[in-house]
Amino acid sequence: MFDAVGGANVGLCIRATRRGGTVVGYGFMGVKGTAATLRMFANLLVGARVRGRRGRFYGITMLYRKDPKPLREDLSKIFAQIAEKKLDPLVSVTLPLVEARAAMEMLVAGAAEGKIVLTNA
Repeated sequence: MFDAVGGANVGLCIRATRRGGTVVGYGFMGVKGTAATLRMFANLLVGARVRGRRGRFYGITMLYRKDPKPLREDLSKIFAQIAEKKLDPLVSVTLPLVEARAAMEMLVAGAAEGKIVLTNA
């Protein structure tokens, strides 16, 4: 399972992942403050292991900013796995891009049980 929000959602992602599975955290836009960030990383890296899952962090670092090739390669692999149904992200709602504000309001309110997908339709 992939989690881009972070914060309390890391625990939800760990519970939603089968035993032996891997939770990959990236982005963490929902984390505010040093203590919250440390708790979130501890939950991802240690808490997942205690619950029989693996926690990993995928960071878009300065290295990727200098050389975007590895990131592009990784993203194409992830999208290929989704297309092949090897990854099945939990999508709560799909909205047109013009409703991005409504999507952000849902995200902030915690009203989505999965990911919110925006399309250009």
